[in-house]
Amino acid sequence: MIDYHDKPDFPTLAAYISQRYAALRLPYQQWAYLARLAIQHLPYNERQLDLLANDITRQRTELHRAILFASEHFCDELLDRIRTQAHMSKYAWKSFYKNQPITLKNGFHLLIF
Repeated sequence: MIDYHDKPDFPTLAAYISQRYAALRLPYQQWAYLARLAIQHLPYNERQLDLLANDITRQRTELHRAILFASEHFCDELLDRIRTQAHMSKYAWKSFYKNQPITLKNGFHLLIF
């Protein structure tokens, strides 16, 4: 966990963001699969979709805090290095500035993998 009260250590914060983003890849794919089934009115596990959405929202909130913290303390060049290290697109990086819950309505815009 990152201490948000002290000046951040670049390698630690970069590793934290990379690790947390990598951990989201599988839940993103699982959520997208179930959400597509729901949108197409095919049978799907509603409980599993809700659990995934809640878990993804919680993890995105943690990443949201870390990315905002990094944005306040590091220059654009270092932020680009963090984004590159995490294998995150510019669009995915920008989506973490929004702290919204994942729903069927907005999920496909927020989940970039």
